[in-house]
Amino acid sequence: MEFFYFCHNTFVAISSEFHAYTYIKNELGLLGWIVANPTKRADGEVYTQNECLQNPIIKLALGNEKPENVVIVRTEKFWIIEAKPEQKNIDKAIEDAKYYADKLNKDKVYAPLITAVAGNDEETYHLKSYYFQNGVWKPVEANGRVMTGFLPKDIAQFFVDNDTYKTEDFNLPDSLYYAKAKNINETLHIGSINKNYRAKVMSALLLSSLEDAPLNLNNRASILIQEINARVDNVLYEHGKRDFAKFVQITTPPTPDNHVKFRKALLDTLQELKALNIKSAMNSGTDILGRFYEVFLKYGNGAKEIGIVLTPRHITRFGVEVLDVDRMDIVFDPACGTGGFLVAAFDYVKQKANKTQLDNFRQNNIFGFEQEPEVVSLALVNMIFRGDGKNNIVEGNSFAKQIPIPATKVLMNPPFALKKDDEKEYRFIDKALSQMEDNGLMFVIIPSTIMFKAKMFKTWREKLLANNTLEAVIKLPDDLFYPVAVHTSAVIIRKGIPHKSGQNVFFGYLRDGYVKKKGIMKPTSGGNMNEIKSAVKDFLNKSLGLAKSKPKTYTLSPILFDNDLECAPEYYLEEDKHKPDEIINQMREAFGNLFNYLMNNPHLDYKLDTGESKETKCTTETFAELFDIINAKSSNIEDYSEGKIPFVTSTELNNGVEKYIEPDEKSTIFSIPCITISSFGFATVQVPPFVARSHGAIIVLKPKKKMGLVDLCYFAAQMNLQKWRFSYGRWVTKKRLLKLDIQPVGNQNLPELSEFIDYFDKKHILTKQILSK
Repeated sequence: MEFFYFCHNTFVAISSEFHAYTYIKNELGLLGWIVANPTKRADGEVYTQNECLQNPIIKLALGNEKPENVVIVRTEKFWIIEAKPEQKNIDKAIEDAKYYADKLNKDKVYAPLITAVAGNDEETYHLKSYYFQNGVWKPVEANGRVMTGFLPKDIAQFFVDNDTYKTEDFNLPDSLYYAKAKNINETLHIGSINKNYRAKVMSALLLSSLEDAPLNLNNRASILIQEINARVDNVLYEHGKRDFAKFVQITTPPTPDNHVKFRKALLDTLQELKALNIKSAMNSGTDILGRFYEVFLKYGNGAKEIGIVLTPRHITRFGVEVLDVDRMDIVFDPACGTGGFLVAAFDYVKQKANKTQLDNFRQNNIFGFEQEPEVVSLALVNMIFRGDGKNNIVEGNSFAKQIPIPATKVLMNPPFALKKDDEKEYRFIDKALSQMEDNGLMFVIIPSTIMFKAKMFKTWREKLLANNTLEAVIKLPDDLFYPVAVHTSAVIIRKGIPHKSGQNVFFGYLRDGYVKKKGIMKPTSGGNMNEIKSAVKDFLNKSLGLAKSKPKTYTLSPILFDNDLECAPEYYLEEDKHKPDEIINQMREAFGNLFNYLMNNPHLDYKLDTGESKETKCTTETFAELFDIINAKSSNIEDYSEGKIPFVTSTELNNGVEKYIEPDEKSTIFSIPCITISSFGFATVQVPPFVARSHGAIIVLKPKKKMGLVDLCYFAAQMNLQKWRFSYGRWVTKKRLLKLDIQPVGNQNLPELSEFIDYFDKKHILTKQILSK
């Protein structure tokens, strides 16, 4: 049993290791281990102290002696964990862990891994891990740094499988960073640390951890903070960045009552960072600080206020790789945030350069501006952890600063203009282009609307193309950024070479193979990221073997220099030839919406005719040859009195019908079955009479010749299969509809209407109100 008492703001522990059991179990679980007794559960991997002797190999070697935990890494390969109650006992924990492992390794290496744990929940925990190689215990390393936390399952297995104590491929799952960031945010909140101050605290703790000697965690708050700040000052001085101290150093709370809470928050945050093996993780190519800051913003609602979004790691790497950044490039990010693109560029060059070349690149070839002080401190820490203390990351407004040498590669994701008076994203592009050398390449993430909207955006596109070449526009996943709900595209621009009429542009549609759930990017099966990346690189290198088009993936097409000057991939990409099953499933969905709508609204007069069949055998391939494309006309919905006529809007509920109205003189009443298409591309089949919302909200496809409901469902299905082309920013218009490819009915064997009715009414019990006799 464990007891604690206070002594001059210092926690004193009475000796016992039991308090560490929960901590060890929780951390191992987060790192992918199945923390269950292997003798009771087939896939269990972690023995506790009283269970490990159930294993015959361990029992034979240790007799009745037992460490705190034994983890099964591979068959007959074990990891010994030994715990002590206070950090000062770490050497004793190492000694005991080696003692148990050496007994197991007497005739054969059964236990090549050990970890010593010393500490408690108040003092926090200190860990040291070793690997037994060629008769010597060596500290385990990841990405050139000694590991300070428990070993992730895949890393431990890598050590054992390859008989090594180090790895250069250490990456933790995004979900773990997110979980730890949430824990730290909550810890700092409990410690009464303001949300706008948390990034500074994080920067200070990380910089202070770069010194090998551990902090004296038993000191009271004011002394502990003084020690942290002194370490920060030393690190910044060594890297020629002492002027950044004001952005990083932390201050003691003015109220003494808050000192204990503040101190506890610092200790708990340090514990979370050590558990993440933060030094190794920071050297992995992942912008962990970006992930942390994203969580701080999310829970403080800061991102919605200032338009900051953190670019996911797989996207920063994508940008760096398609531009093929090398050690000779001058890399610039004028809105660098926490440094995600610069980190990705550094790590990409690191793979191809020797130490001398890499040192020159990081000291002379990387430039970044950032105007948010808390954010620039994180960018600085990011680069210092990569040994890049002499970097050229500068705090300040990018519109008022200039890099000393023209950039050859620009990578950026400028803050989104969320308010009317915000700096427009394209102004960041213009400013960056003015600091590039001719023929240099820019990769920039911007709201998709900039590439197709009219007025000032069109004027900007005209000027851009008059002076530069648009190489590529790649639609990014809609849920890529959070909490700012903006649809984005990646745009690649070649500086200083006017865009020629008829010149191909790479238009792509990226499916990155990730799904966002509760703010976490999780990899899934599928995605075309590697395919798009390879195709863009081939295009930029003018490869002759690149196919001209792959439906819904990419196409090489000239820009249509018309009144709209639209440069959106959704406009140029070709459509897949849809399989019959795909179309029939969408037809069922369209008919199901109509069927349920009629069933749930018995006051409607329209009757389905089970004998009705297909009327059209069209062979045309455009909507214009089949339908009159009509912009609906109506009054505002709130101006109508209640009535019996359905009013169709952009809702996807109730078959698109939001209200039943009494029409007025402004209303166009449709008297035959039609297709309605919302501004977002959602198509429904409507039966007469109905009115549809005007102002571009609804477009009506009115058949030029008589069509049965099956035919209407067929064309509505094809519209819905191409709904991906439209969004809140890119509405359906007549021009965009005419651009769509559709498959003609021809001689396709479509189901009869009665088959659809049977599909939705398996018991054949239909209300008489919707069936003709």
